[in-house]
Amino acid sequence: MTRQKGSNPPEKLTVLGATGSIGTNTLDVIRQLGGRDRFEILALTGAGNVALLAEQARELGVKLAVTADDEKYAELKDALAGSGIAVASGKSGLQEAASLEAAAPISRSPIRSASSPAAMSSSPPCARAAAR
Repeated sequence: MTRQKGSNPPEKLTVLGATGSIGTNTLDVIRQLGGRDRFEILALTGAGNVALLAEQARELGVKLAVTADDEKYAELKDALAGSGIAVASGKSGLQEAASLEAAAPISRSPIRSASSPAAMSSSPPCARAAAR
């Protein structure tokens, strides 16, 4: 990050459903509003599009990438090998992403049967990112 001395710290966010249409649009808004200079994306979650999830995670320098599909865990782990990005999957992974310290979930796309109430409940809509 290239932040000026005395500037505000970046806002910390988690984007749930980052690979879906709402999630990709949310990430577009984040980029338009300053990207990594203004926001620290702690975690991204997605369902089956592991290639896109890995690409997004690398671009945004997230700490954690989660696939809702346990069967895609190895594929995501391989895609992020050497990046320093932690990988998780399934319900417990979604719960971890949603509960990362200081994260404000800003998107909620349905994540099939692997979704967890903790990850999906009371998440403000993606429009919140544009309002900041």
